[in-house]
Amino acid sequence: MFVLMAAIQLNDPDPVYWVAVYAAVAIVSLAAATGRSMPRFGLIALGVVLAGMLIAAPGFVEYLRHDYWTEIGGAMRADAPWIESAREFIGLVMAAAALLFLRKRGA
Repeated sequence: MFVLMAAIQLNDPDPVYWVAVYAAVAIVSLAAATGRSMPRFGLIALGVVLAGMLIAAPGFVEYLRHDYWTEIGGAMRADAPWIESAREFIGLVMAAAALLFLRKRGA
């Protein structure tokens, strides 16, 4: 899933961070699936993910405050820039959850 998420980010206006984040989660996941452990790399990835969550959190809160909930999957709107932040925040929550789950399992 995270390999696909990284690939989708290649057409993003700021792909470097997003591809790196999702690729890092994919690497930790693949390592765990093959019985390898990457605790330091996983912690670094988690730190980068949490930093992104802090940056996206105000936009996510703004998204929750407005009546655009159904538009999370729609096109970007100039009058609702928080929709993109909400998408980014949700993706980062999934990444953090995966990294925390893998960490708990010893990956």
